[in-house]
Amino acid sequence: MPDHHITLTDAEHAMLDRVRRAQGLTSIAQAVTWLTKVRLRKDMDMVTGRRRGPRLATSGGKQQ
Repeated sequence: MPDHHITLTDAEHAMLDRVRRAQGLTSIAQAVTWLTKVRLRKDMDMVTGRRRGPRLATSGGKQQ
């Protein structure tokens, strides 16, 4: 996998460090990877409609 270098502000670095500690990761790069994967999973769930609970088919939005 290619490496990408990004410039972080102090606030961004601090936020990534908080994520790193909260998730028990060893590096900022792992925190960036973890956040990216979480976002991709959320986006894919929205696209595919997964993780939605079953809904009753009703008329006019009200149960009959």
